[in-house]
Amino acid sequence: MQDLAGRVAVVTGGASGIGLALAARLAAAGMRLVLADVEAGALDAAVDGLRSDGAEVLGVLTDVADADQVEALAAATVAAFGTAHLVCLNAGVAAGGVSWELPERTWRWVVDVNLWGVVHGVRSFVPRLVAQGSGHVLVTASIGGLIGSPGMAPYSATKHAVIGIAESLREDLRLAGSPVGVSVLCPGFTRTRMNDSGRSWPERLGPPPADGLAPGHPQLREAFLARMDDAMEPADVAAEAVDAILADRFWVVPDADVAGRLRTHLAPVLDGDRSGPSS
Repeated sequence: MQDLAGRVAVVTGGASGIGLALAARLAAAGMRLVLADVEAGALDAAVDGLRSDGAEVLGVLTDVADADQVEALAAATVAAFGTAHLVCLNAGVAAGGVSWELPERTWRWVVDVNLWGVVHGVRSFVPRLVAQGSGHVLVTASIGGLIGSPGMAPYSATKHAVIGIAESLREDLRLAGSPVGVSVLCPGFTRTRMNDSGRSWPERLGPPPADGLAPGHPQLREAFLARMDDAMEPADVAAEAVDAILADRFWVVPDADVAGRLRTHLAPVLDGDRSGPSS
């Protein structure tokens, strides 16, 4: 996509963090917006804020874990603006703890939002983009989808998965002869409320785990908070994502240190050592 002005962007998880920063950046480029989020109050505030800056915005309360709600989001987009040109599948949650101690409902929550939310978005929006012969999909993954971290097994598993989905989607579109583009965003530590994901815990899964949803071990909590000291700002992450969309670039990795960390992580594979990844 080389021209954003006047076109329509859908952003899931658009009421805060990277999603809201993406929305602001896209609005500044002249796009009309559809913001989707599971938090009604935050969504209303985000829509009001963007409108006060002159953006044309529709807010749609959406739980991306629910296929029917994502399809309703697509229908609302078409009803309001006729189509979508850019679909940012950004909604995500995180839960931490020792992998073998995490309750099943914690795994299910993270998988339902982070993985199924992307699947539902692809199934509801991509056929429409293919049919109109234009558009772009941005999938928000994470550095956690490239390198696993202690205490973050559900999050890392889903982010690895959505990178695979994005890669396959890109190839499926290429084989179909479709010009629809795909980018995958892999930010590192960013100043968002991801560590407070439990605020959107769904009632359908019963009460949240008694030990909470943040990394349960004190060392993990300390490490997380320490990394936030030099975390990126959501606006900077959004700027790199929009640049990649304009350039039709697949990989969006704002953390400059990721390449070196990946080389270290994959060194055993590249060197023929089957013992496991480097620490």
